[in-house]
Amino acid sequence: MKMSISSDMSIVRQAFLTSSKQATYAAMVALNATAEKGRVAVVKEMRSVFDRPTPWVLNSLRIKYASRTKLMAELAHKDRNSAESSRSMVAPHVTGGERHFKAMEARLLGTGLIPKGYNAVPGGAAKLNANGNMSPGQITQVLNVLGTYTEAGYNKANSKTVTRLAKGRVKKNIYGFVYWVNPVSGPGRQRHLQPGVYQRVTTGFGSSLKPILIFVRQARYRPRLDFFGIAQTTVDKEFPAEFGKAFSAAMATATPSN
Repeated sequence: MKMSISSDMSIVRQAFLTSSKQATYAAMVALNATAEKGRVAVVKEMRSVFDRPTPWVLNSLRIKYASRTKLMAELAHKDRNSAESSRSMVAPHVTGGERHFKAMEARLLGTGLIPKGYNAVPGGAAKLNANGNMSPGQITQVLNVLGTYTEAGYNKANSKTVTRLAKGRVKKNIYGFVYWVNPVSGPGRQRHLQPGVYQRVTTGFGSSLKPILIFVRQARYRPRLDFFGIAQTTVDKEFPAEFGKAFSAAMATATPSN
């Protein structure tokens, strides 16, 4: 959002009449200080409305700082969250709409393992981190085995990885497994199971399926992060004092010619 000032601006007008040079500098400093406070206020609200927000989410705001020649500061969501997804993951919580694809989902979509209109969420047997997200190590393993990691046409997945996982580690009581995809539709679809990625685990007593990723219809969000309201309230509350402080400091250090 571009920060607009709706509070009493008489102090700013008077400052420019007194010294336009120092007032310009003070306006730049005040805009940037207010933008920083706006970011702090929005992040605080994120911690309240989101369940265990990740560091990436909490650091997803950027500030385009004002300069002497451009007295405008902008507070916005970062434009990209990965090389595969070009839209902010936080923005739908502000304006509503569909959840954007994560990098993992973009790769699955690109290889046709999930169709458009679907997301992939952690299954009951997925390894989760402290934020409730699937561990990066398991994501990498799944994508490698399913053949979705490619660089310049080179597929990193190889038969040795598949063989190693299928063999397991008997001495450490780690059972062997293979990854199996239950598609959303088409041949091979097992209707008694949710679409997704499963581990087919083999033990001495037979085999079982453990859900790692479940394919669900793309989520739609209702607005719940009052990004614009919080930022504007911060501007109206903080800018006048920040400007007054910056202008006083500028005048105190100015030379008589200024």
